[in-house]
Amino acid sequence: MTYHLLFKALAWLGFFAAITLSWIYYIKARNKERMALIDKGTDAPDAFKESKFPWLKIGIVIIGLSMGVSLVVLAFMINPQRLAGEFFLLLMVLSGLFFGGIAMIIAHFVNRKEKK
Repeated sequence: MTYHLLFKALAWLGFFAAITLSWIYYIKARNKERMALIDKGTDAPDAFKESKFPWLKIGIVIIGLSMGVSLVVLAFMINPQRLAGEFFLLLMVLSGLFFGGIAMIIAHFVNRKEKK
């Protein structure tokens, strides 16, 4: 059995699991928030009219992910013999996650400053 196919299958499975779980937690949080507003006596649709789509946060996270992947691609271009096979794919995924996490932290602080 080749490990290449296993890593590829796990990567796709993880991708779709992350999307599904993100959507489920988003729906749960939105429902909880609306129930809290109803308990206070506020009409839920009135409270959500002024919400904006977080383009800045999404942009920062995408830039972080692409920086991580680009860093590994540049390292591969410098020394292709050392970064070959599954190690290259694993390193690309891990660096994308690392830089994406850093970008999420930066986006959080940028959003916090906007709310003040």
